[in-house]
Amino acid sequence: MKKTITIIAALSLACGNISALDYDKIPLKEEPVNISTIKNIGGFIGDRMRLNRNTYLKHFPIEKYVEFIEARNHKDWDWTRAEQHGKWLESAYLSAIQADDKALLDKAETMLHRIISSQERNGYLGATSAEYRNEERPVRGMDAYELYFVFHALASVYEQTGNEQTLHAAEQLADYYLMYFGPGKHEFWPSDFREPDNRQKRLAGTSDFAGHSVHYSWEGTLLCDPVARLYEITGKKKYLQWSKWVVDNIDRWSGWDSFSRLDSVASGYITVYDLQPYVHSHTFHMNFMGFLRLYRITGDASLLRKVQGAWDDIAKRQMYITGGVSVAEHYEHGHVKPISGHIVETCATMSWMQLTQSLLELTGNTKYADAMERLMINHVFAGQDAATGVCRYHTAPNGVKPEGYFHGPDCCTASGHRVISLLPTFLYAKKGNKLFVNQYLPSEYKSKDFVMTVSGNYPEDEDLHITIDKAPRKNKEINLRIPSWCENASVKVNGVPVNNVKSGKYLTLDCKWNPGDVIDITFPMVLKWVKRENHSRTVAYTLPDSPEILFREEKADRTPYALVKGPVIYSLDMVWNKSINNDDANFEKDIRIDTSVLPSRIDAPQSNMLGPAYKAKGQYKGKEVELTMTPFANTGIWYREGEDKPAEWSDAFSYGIWLYGK
Repeated sequence: MKKTITIIAALSLACGNISALDYDKIPLKEEPVNISTIKNIGGFIGDRMRLNRNTYLKHFPIEKYVEFIEARNHKDWDWTRAEQHGKWLESAYLSAIQADDKALLDKAETMLHRIISSQERNGYLGATSAEYRNEERPVRGMDAYELYFVFHALASVYEQTGNEQTLHAAEQLADYYLMYFGPGKHEFWPSDFREPDNRQKRLAGTSDFAGHSVHYSWEGTLLCDPVARLYEITGKKKYLQWSKWVVDNIDRWSGWDSFSRLDSVASGYITVYDLQPYVHSHTFHMNFMGFLRLYRITGDASLLRKVQGAWDDIAKRQMYITGGVSVAEHYEHGHVKPISGHIVETCATMSWMQLTQSLLELTGNTKYADAMERLMINHVFAGQDAATGVCRYHTAPNGVKPEGYFHGPDCCTASGHRVISLLPTFLYAKKGNKLFVNQYLPSEYKSKDFVMTVSGNYPEDEDLHITIDKAPRKNKEINLRIPSWCENASVKVNGVPVNNVKSGKYLTLDCKWNPGDVIDITFPMVLKWVKRENHSRTVAYTLPDSPEILFREEKADRTPYALVKGPVIYSLDMVWNKSINNDDANFEKDIRIDTSVLPSRIDAPQSNMLGPAYKAKGQYKGKEVELTMTPFANTGIWYREGEDKPAEWSDAFSYGIWLYGK
């Protein structure tokens, strides 16, 4: 960052905005490194990041959506168009800076100038027409949700470039909300009900100020996060006070005491599902990130406890084997996790990764990095079309394609390119003279006094190497995350084995490094069939007054299996299985896998895939067949090279992680 937290705090103290004890009460255990220090990301994931930058971001019609903001004549309830400029702007800046892409950076700066130039004198920077807004209705219902991403985009650009106009625009936008919302002003009520009449009410429809009514005001309160971020940058107490006011009123506005009852989630008495009916998973995550930011600023440990409790509950009950989360955009009761349908929303993938990264930075607990690895390696790119770079709305573990890749632009297409652009910031962290290696992608880390290269083909292969290219004269502590799934990891420094390598922990290497030093790491990956836990048959239904998709459980007569190798989850993808008639193949009725035999390794069917692939023994309609199993991350490949493509909106191919045994 051009302006470090220390410098900002010093400037704020000089201006009399805050006291030393008000700022940064809880220092991070791990601090994010600047995205500009991470170069040459390689392998399958590096290729997909380049696809995101070169094919999607550069060719996305952002001009159309900036014109939509400039025109500012929008009055309708809409959740697709006004999200695009904030998410694209942040994605483009981060991707361009990470890759030294001048063309994309120039385009991003042009769009930034146009967006800021369109800001009204009162600070408003959304899409809603001035004719629609007035003293009694200063925002459109979706404004808070849409502007959340504009706030974060402006803050990220300022932190990367030091552009004061960008910071000024963010402050003006915040001041617009502070002018109309606060004690004695408008509040984020999700319906016409007021307390106590709103107690335990089931809501539907929409809200003038707080988004979808079924989300019980949480779409308005999510602004606690970016406004608190402005306090971190500027030290202006009004932003901290407003963010605290927002959080302090969630119980009132929700009607379910859902904020306070997060303590009961942390104690294990209830689940996130029990807080209130069907709040959007993604919306919860964005609020939780605000709670964590306020915890760091204020030192209020109850906020951390609430979020950790919610995260643990979700990870235990509602996280899929791929690391993905969300069931029809919310969290369900018990262990209800359908394996097909509208599940694992891309917006939820994005915010779950950010929330998990925030917890890693605050606690230093490697379980969060483990969860992020599983999600990054499997689900993030399964949802990305390998031809165009567009991301799906939902990517179920068992589903069909390519129909789901052709939609939008909408919230999920934008969230997809945003999370991919953020991925480099999750690889490494620092703290003083400490460097943390959290994700093992082929890449280079280049700071002023320390440069190293991670090589190998992880996660396709279990061996990787870290070469020190430049080092300071004093000791440098390198902390290697040893994944919890790996029981027999081994590490050598310049050929000498290192002792006390423990799974689920950091291995600390504290010594004087020299250029040419090499750290050899082996993470043995065991290939195995895994039986699905808490499996049940699920039936989808909707309530008469709500479009929310809900699920009820029915007893299943058999339990499916998945093929797993280390952090990599495999699927049976009909693109690579021509021996099966995909038109009528039913994964539950027609296909059986022999789980008593481990598959044999083969090369990946195409060069643009994550490998390796495996040949498994099985049956199709009672006939013995060999089935090609490929990493689930390849789901976005929906046709074979050199062959005719299926129709874009067709369900030409089915795929499935979960398969039934013989």
